[in-house]
Amino acid sequence: MTRTTPTRRLHRGDLVCGACGEGNPSTRSFCSRCGTSLVEAVTVKEPWWRRFVPRRGPRTVQLDQAAGGGQADGTSATHLATPGFDLKFALRKVYRKARIVVAVALLCAGTLYGTYPPFRATVDSRARAVKAKVTGAVGHDLSPIHAVSLTANVSEHGHPALNAGDELLNKYWLAPWSNSAKPILTFKFAHRVTLMKIILHSGASNSYIKDGRPSVLRLVYSNGESFTIIPKDTSKEQEFSVRHAQLVSSVQIQVGAVYPGSSGSTVAISEVELFGFTT
Repeated sequence: MTRTTPTRRLHRGDLVCGACGEGNPSTRSFCSRCGTSLVEAVTVKEPWWRRFVPRRGPRTVQLDQAAGGGQADGTSATHLATPGFDLKFALRKVYRKARIVVAVALLCAGTLYGTYPPFRATVDSRARAVKAKVTGAVGHDLSPIHAVSLTANVSEHGHPALNAGDELLNKYWLAPWSNSAKPILTFKFAHRVTLMKIILHSGASNSYIKDGRPSVLRLVYSNGESFTIIPKDTSKEQEFSVRHAQLVSSVQIQVGAVYPGSSGSTVAISEVELFGFTT
């Protein structure tokens, strides 16, 4: 016998005759067209995509009855009504769909993390920065951050900006001090970094009292954030925890105010050491 298309629309649970291809309700034992047994018939399954299509609830018959009797005016009053909104059912549907979306997103992110090193480095750096921010810990696992470029908008002759980042305390950066043209050091990095700590050696190494020392330093990052530190007037190294410096490519250290020196209007910084995480 030749198989042909069914004469009726197939629904989930219907039985498709293996001999003629006719669709039969699940309650039948023999094909309605050719009479073949449906023991080995194929059961129609719901397409996978229909699970994501909202379904309309079944219509029910509701009987209105007067209190104390079965009829209000001698006749039965029936009408069709749709069931009320089921919050739990709706939440379950949302949960099932959200679970699939989250699983797919995690799978894609995991694949990208394992196969694309720049993405992995960025994720690791952000995770470390968030951990340090939450715990408030600036620990021994921080790495020194070295700039590939260190410049200043103003400097005195013989005392360039590079002296503030050469890790030598016998040299220093010296700049004229003015409220109208505040001295600025600019550190640029080869890769994005997350800064967590600064060690400052304030003043001139061989004439601490003679030249001015910074009393306010404002850090301005390439990510648009900023942070202010207030140094003490001491020649000893000072350690500061800094914030808002996640994944930055540069930082400006602006001298906002100074402890005045004994001669002239200048400000000196012997060394600035940066610590944090590299990408």
